[in-house]
Amino acid sequence: MVFALPAVPAAVYWLMGALGLATVAATPAGQEAIRQTGRAIGRAGTALRDSAADDTCEDCPCHRNLVISRSASPLAAQHILDAQAAGQPSVLTLDRNPAAVAARRAAATSKLPIVRGMDRDEYPPATFIEGGATASVRHVPLSDNRSAGGQMTSQLTGVPEGCKITMMVGP
Repeated sequence: MVFALPAVPAAVYWLMGALGLATVAATPAGQEAIRQTGRAIGRAGTALRDSAADDTCEDCPCHRNLVISRSASPLAAQHILDAQAAGQPSVLTLDRNPAAVAARRAAATSKLPIVRGMDRDEYPPATFIEGGATASVRHVPLSDNRSAGGQMTSQLTGVPEGCKITMMVGP
C-alpha cells in the first residue's frame, strides 16, 4: 500500500513503483527515507545529464539509432534536420522520467503560443536530457508530429534509460 505525501515528488513514487517497491510512509522515518530516495534520484539524474555532453558513447552497448520517416512526418523530419544544422545535437541521452520530461517540455514550449490544429514540436524532444529551454521549437500539424512521436515510441520500446540515441531522418 502506498500513502502519498505532498512533500514527496510524484516521480519518486513512480520510480519506486516501476522498481516493484512498495512504500509506506506513515511514520516520520518513512517519510524521510522517501525524501532521501528522491534526493538520491535527483543527484543521479543531474550526474547523468552533466556527463551527457561529454560522452557520445558511439560504441557502447546501449547506443541506438532512431530514424524518423520523412514520408510519414515530413515537417517533423525537416525540423530535425534544421535544428541539427543549427547546432542542436544528433546524439541524445534517453530520460523518460515523467517529471523531468514535463519540466523540459514546459521550458521548451513556454515561449511559443498554442495554435489550434498544430503541435509545438521540440528538437531535441523532451524525452531526452538535451531537450528543454534551449530546444528548437516550431509549430507542426498535429498528425505530422504525432506520427513522429509514434515512430519514436515504437523504436525506443525496451531501450534502457541513459542510452545514447542518434536521431536521424530517413525516407
